[in-house]
Amino acid sequence: GLSPPSDTHPPHSLLHHALRGLHALPLHTRSFRTLALVAALGLHAGLALAGRPLVVDDAGTNDKGKGHVEAWVTRASGVSLYSLSPAYAVGEGLEVGGLIARESSTDLRASALQLKWRITPSQEKGCNVGLVAGFSRISVPAAHENSTYLNGLLTCNRGDSGSYHVNLGLSKPNGGDAATSWGIAYERAFGAVTPHIEWFGSGGSQPTLQVGLRGNVAENLQLDGSVGR
Repeated sequence: GLSPPSDTHPPHSLLHHALRGLHALPLHTRSFRTLALVAALGLHAGLALAGRPLVVDDAGTNDKGKGHVEAWVTRASGVSLYSLSPAYAVGEGLEVGGLIARESSTDLRASALQLKWRITPSQEKGCNVGLVAGFSRISVPAAHENSTYLNGLLTCNRGDSGSYHVNLGLSKPNGGDAATSWGIAYERAFGAVTPHIEWFGSGGSQPTLQVGLRGNVAENLQLDGSVGR
């Protein structure tokens, strides 16, 4: 994906909310390729819109009056999903984020809108907490699913030793049962690049392990990537 660099991660994984409801849709509305995409991506409920290339979110926001736009492509089981995610800090510690995504071969579409609140100030050496609330919608031909979600965030920065992030969330599709989610991540900068490792899941599903890295390729431009299973 391409996105502007930031001291705190700009968001991206609203997709986990927006696509989570697919399995609740009637079987005749779901293609094998669409289900393969969801399964391969490890899409889980309750994981907040995180900063590329992480799925697990940090507890920080952009500075007041600043924003960014992220664009990325996800490839899984021969299917490509194209996503665009803007965010803007409307106040100190208060950020609005959004997502639109589409997979053309199955006509799967997803969208989401969320509000992120940095409850306590970020610390260079120390911990802070945040909270995310949002709404998502996924649609395939002849059917759609709406969901709401809430996610608690904890970030602990250890200076040159890196940063740890922990998420705990709850998602509720309309007409469906609520599902819990969790995620943990660690990242550390090594010169111009910052690699990470994360582990996340929801309910009784098999957790996903993912690794990735990011780095600035120009002023206000970040290049990143990740792989997981």
